[in-house]
Amino acid sequence: MRKFTIGLVQMDSGPDINENMKLAENYVAEAARAGAEFVLFPETSEYIGKDIAGHASAVPGYVSRRFSSLAKRYGIYLHCGSMTVRSGMGMPSNTSFLFGPDGETRACYSKLHMFDVDIPGGTVYRESDEIYPGNEIVIADTELGMFGFSICYDLRFPELYRLMAISGAEILLVSANFTHTTGERHWETLLRARAIENACFVVAADQCGTKPGFEAYGHSMIIDPFGEILAVSGERPQVLLAELDPELLIQARNQIPSLMNRRDDLYDLYTDHMKIYE
Repeated sequence: MRKFTIGLVQMDSGPDINENMKLAENYVAEAARAGAEFVLFPETSEYIGKDIAGHASAVPGYVSRRFSSLAKRYGIYLHCGSMTVRSGMGMPSNTSFLFGPDGETRACYSKLHMFDVDIPGGTVYRESDEIYPGNEIVIADTELGMFGFSICYDLRFPELYRLMAISGAEILLVSANFTHTTGERHWETLLRARAIENACFVVAADQCGTKPGFEAYGHSMIIDPFGEILAVSGERPQVLLAELDPELLIQARNQIPSLMNRRDDLYDLYTDHMKIYE
């Protein structure tokens, strides 16, 4: 990892894909002018509406080409957050793409954990009825550092982040569309925990604004490996920037060597579903 400035976009995506992409272009331009070499968007940045399947994108296609061209135009790494993608499995996937400074796709990741909940007398929702889950844990090895990928509900599964950390991840990316209710209770706590327990930077871009059925939380954050918040937004769209210094990563892992002190003789965290893009 080397020192660099990361930018994240807190966005209020809606049901108009063209409008969302125009906004995305403005946000990328703003971040690049401020010196960002990597820009992260929130979950489903290209479309949020009631017809998810009907607005799923082909890849390559209009949305992916727009993001790719922005990465190439500004010579940056651009993470689209996620987009709803035609998967060929009968349902679309919720998939992230990382584009390099040359505009080429450097990595892709599909959301692993589906939010299926049935609260007696309360909320009933099954994300798995609409979205086909991924089956690979993904890390991208770039000239800036090693990035681990995750989307929204993934945040509640610490074993995912530990597996990425022990596989070399230094910066954990979270693209999300957290509700205001759960965001107030858990968002900051979960993000800081993922940073502290894995001695990694955590960069989390969240949606904001009114969505079908709920209010998004916002409060996107950039957190250092000690769990300190380097930058945080409010509840309106904006570009958030911070410098990530590898010296902080080294200090955290030396002072609190929890990754080294794990008891692998008592428990074993291993997966053959890890994909490392180089």
